[in-house]
Amino acid sequence: MTEIIKSEFNGSAIQFTDDGWFNATLAAGRFGKMPFDWLRQRDTVEYLAALAKRAGNSGFLPELNKIKHLDGSSAASRAKLLRLAKKTGFVRARAGSPETGGGTWLHPKLAIVFARWLDVDFAVWCDEQIDTLLRRGQVVVTAGEISHWKELIELERSDAESKAMASAGSRLMLARKKLLPRLATERNRLKSLVQRTLFPLN
Repeated sequence: MTEIIKSEFNGSAIQFTDDGWFNATLAAGRFGKMPFDWLRQRDTVEYLAALAKRAGNSGFLPELNKIKHLDGSSAASRAKLLRLAKKTGFVRARAGSPETGGGTWLHPKLAIVFARWLDVDFAVWCDEQIDTLLRRGQVVVTAGEISHWKELIELERSDAESKAMASAGSRLMLARKKLLPRLATERNRLKSLVQRTLFPLN
């Protein structure tokens, strides 16, 4: 891996290399997830295997075909799937804490499929960052984008708190019902603003 480039999504640092690899440990952490949970899924390993086959690395495919018939929920199967994922050449491990560049790094071809597993809005943002990075060699995040993303995160936080309160009792459920239309209107407004910063009209 080469130089690490840092960018920001909703106030959280995201790391890319100048050739597009990204720190999956750091990205997943902001969503309370771990990349190994994604890498142990059968669909993920099949996707990785297809990519590896296209790249000329298919020596592990017979082992994958055997694992396809195992119970995917068993710890042994998940461990084998993780081992296979690492053999594809699209997954790298780097020592150290995620903040200093350590963790699991994934190939740029995995960015969007991994980001979709994490969060749809994050997937769109990653796609834009990688596209900009590959075309321009740098990523620029405007103050407007940061401001809109922060507002959107605060709105989502309010919505999550409202959901938690609603589960506490029916009285709170009524309060949540009154709050939902305002949240939906504000969410749509902010998403529209964020969309304009990501895809400005020429």
